[in-house]
Amino acid sequence: MPFCRFMVVVLALAGAACSNIPSSESRHSGFLGDYSRLVEDPYWDNSEYWVKPDLNLRQNYDRRIALEPSRYYVDPATQTVIRERGEETAKVLAHLDQALRRELQAGGYQLVKSGDARSLRLSPAITGLIRNARDLKPTEYIPIGFLIGAGMQLGGVRDQQVRIFFETEIRNARTGELLAQSVSAASGNEIPPSVKAGASDTYRALDDWARQVRERLDRAYDEGVEQRAGR
Repeated sequence: MPFCRFMVVVLALAGAACSNIPSSESRHSGFLGDYSRLVEDPYWDNSEYWVKPDLNLRQNYDRRIALEPSRYYVDPATQTVIRERGEETAKVLAHLDQALRRELQAGGYQLVKSGDARSLRLSPAITGLIRNARDLKPTEYIPIGFLIGAGMQLGGVRDQQVRIFFETEIRNARTGELLAQSVSAASGNEIPPSVKAGASDTYRALDDWARQVRERLDRAYDEGVEQRAGR
């Protein structure tokens, strides 16, 4: 490759060096229906959210959650990012369910099968899976390291990274009233380009996102305390 062309590609890569996760606006799957109200999440990168105006979880809801089973909301071609054997995709969903239960219970939330009017219903979905160039490591931001990393990517030998996209709804468990929505993304394992991703390559992303769900809920309940304190 001519040096000038190589440098143009390197500079383009540098502009996207922070993360190779696609923007949240490009990942709307249709699971949530209406995305017009979503705004950027100031606490989590690559995330958008919406909360019903004047929602006060602390005042109107107990820490009880009816957790629906996680599901795929993706087309068949997207699912093949993970090995095509059915048990692999089942493992992904099972791990996500376990991660959500673990995080919510650790946060003091009671999981119930069918909630009342003071309970929440959480509906999680995996809405996309891709694998693309891994994010740059700290040493690759220095000029020599970056040139080497960029060269490896152009040569097809640089590791890729599994990216998982999620969408979530929270409703009143009894009435079905919509209370909150979110669109998020997280990164799984790094894998060589020639290796097919397996379920275990998604676990890191699933755990990160489950923690994000719990922290969002914690923050919403804490905001109720602040409102009552006159802040």
